[in-house]
Amino acid sequence: MEADLLLRIHALSSPALDVAARIGWLLGVTGFCVPAVLAAVAWHLSRGERREALAWLAVGVATALLPAIVKAAVARARPTLWPWLLPTSGYAFPSGHAVAGAALYPLVGWLVLRSRGRGTLGYGAGLAVGVLIGLTRLYAGVHWPTDVLAGWSLGAALSLGAVRWLGEPAARGRAANGRRHGSSAP
Repeated sequence: MEADLLLRIHALSSPALDVAARIGWLLGVTGFCVPAVLAAVAWHLSRGERREALAWLAVGVATALLPAIVKAAVARARPTLWPWLLPTSGYAFPSGHAVAGAALYPLVGWLVLRSRGRGTLGYGAGLAVGVLIGLTRLYAGVHWPTDVLAGWSLGAALSLGAVRWLGEPAARGRAANGRRHGSSAP
């Protein structure tokens, strides 16, 4: 069933989709994501936003380590239905690109728009980027659909956990009397 789905996706091949797959690869590759996370940490620290910096650090480290641990434990081979469009190595499950896409981009979207009361919109826009990154991994032929689904699930859990934590009252500051208010995290 998974092979049939991949073959249907492959039948859509075109030069434009090849370019999109390469962009998806770039947006999820460690060489891009690590500097981006470190820049986010530094930016938040420069603004005195320690919780946000810590959230980026935690999500970034988990995004790098958890897929590697699961890949080693599961040791699932990548599909070999056609020559891969992009250079790839290692095991398939879960897709590290899908984890990064669903962990990092929703978090940045939420952080950018939360002060305007549109954090949910930002999260959704970031998640759409993550979905596209995962789909490009299927198009490139380097992952099974369940690899990508697992990556999206893990990444979304990481970003939602960070959003939940950052939405707690301690992240917004304490009331003048020092008591915490009830949580209204998204």
